[in-house]
Amino acid sequence: MATALLMIAIFSVFPNETVGVMGSYKGHTLLIDAGHGGIDGGAVSADGLKESDINLAIALRMSGLCDLVGIEHQMTREADVGCLNSESYSEHDDLVARANMANSIPGCVLISVHQNKYPSELVKGAEVMYAATPESRELGLLTQDNMVAALDPENRRVAHSAPEDLLLTSSVNCPAILAECGFMSNPQEAELLADGDYQMKIAMALVASYVQFGCQQL
Repeated sequence: MATALLMIAIFSVFPNETVGVMGSYKGHTLLIDAGHGGIDGGAVSADGLKESDINLAIALRMSGLCDLVGIEHQMTREADVGCLNSESYSEHDDLVARANMANSIPGCVLISVHQNKYPSELVKGAEVMYAATPESRELGLLTQDNMVAALDPENRRVAHSAPEDLLLTSSVNCPAILAECGFMSNPQEAELLADGDYQMKIAMALVASYVQFGCQQL
């Protein structure tokens, strides 16, 4: 019953191309990457909330959704640690480890969960960046549309290619996106990002985007 209700909840929000989805995932694995972790907290809100904690909370909710609907997936981390989980920390080595994990999984599709920041508190809104690999742009555009629809219909941001110096997206050979789910520097959005219900909305948007992408591309 829980699985059926969850499927209805996801697909009623994002109904396009989702019928018969499970057959589209044979031989494919969603890699859920909770950005940062451990000593690397990422962006920090005005009240001390760490990006790494928000990323992990969303990623764990994505994993739970995948478990319930039978989507094959893996995670780069499942606790407040870096991907390497070693005593010494190197941002470069940690990102390389995440990319290597993606490259080692046959049929991998990578969704990396992050939060944004900006000097002005007024800036807000989810923003998706996509890798240069085949089909990444399609996944990025789809995900941006779904996140806008689910989180903030007034958001005018558009998906765009990831900068070449963004190590994770430039080092993978699979379809990959980096989803900046909101701005930690915006007090109102940071408060939303800390809310469990809002985190679930983000998780549903990301998983539903993978579902739609699987039907259209995989």
